[in-house]
Amino acid sequence: MITIGQSPREDIQNELRQILGTRPIEVLGALDGLSENEVAELTPEAPSDTFHTRLSNGTEVVVSKEAVTARLVGLLSESKNRPVLVACTGQFEGLPHYPNVLFPSAILGLLVEAVAPAASTLGVLVPLVEQIEPLTRQWQRPERDVVVAAVKPGDNPDEAAATLADAGVDLVVLDCFGYETPLLQRVREITGVPVLSAVRCTAHVASEMLQ
Repeated sequence: MITIGQSPREDIQNELRQILGTRPIEVLGALDGLSENEVAELTPEAPSDTFHTRLSNGTEVVVSKEAVTARLVGLLSESKNRPVLVACTGQFEGLPHYPNVLFPSAILGLLVEAVAPAASTLGVLVPLVEQIEPLTRQWQRPERDVVVAAVKPGDNPDEAAATLADAGVDLVVLDCFGYETPLLQRVREITGVPVLSAVRCTAHVASEMLQ
C-alpha cells in the first residue's frame, strides 16, 4: 500500500484488514523521508491540486497533488510488478501504466456508474471545503445531480451528513481513504441510503485479485 502522506497508517491498515484479513500489508508513503518543513513547501497551486493527508507523527497536512504524483512515479517504478494499492481517491494524471496497481478513483467511479439509479442525486463526502467545487465537477453527469459536503477524517460527520440527507441523496460516496467505519455507519444512519466507502470497495477488489 502506498499512502500519499507518510507511513505508517494504522488507521487505513485496520480498515483494509476488515476485508483482507491477515494478509501482510507493507506500507510506503509518498512523503516518507521528508521533514515537516520540506512537506510545507509542497503547497497546492489551486483547489484541484489539493490533497489532504497525514504525516507519520499524526500531523494533518494539505499538499500539492502534482508534487505527490511526481513522488509516486519513483515508488511505483520500484514496485517491480508487486500488487500495489494506492491509498488515495485522487485522480492522478501523467502516471505511466503500471501492472498490478489499484487506483481507488477508477474503482469507485465505475462502481457508482454501475449501482446508482439512472436519474439520481449523488452525495459525496470530501475532507476539505476547497475540494467541493472540483469534485462536484468530477462526479457530475448529465443525468446525475451531485451534492458535496466536507468533513475531515475523524471529525463529527453529522452536519455534513445532514446536508446530504436534506438534499435527498440516493447514494453516498466517501471520497477519501481516511474515512473509517464509524463515520460510514453514522452517515448511513443520518442519510438512510447506501454508503460506499473508498477503502472498503477497493479492499474487496484487492481481495478478489489476490485469490
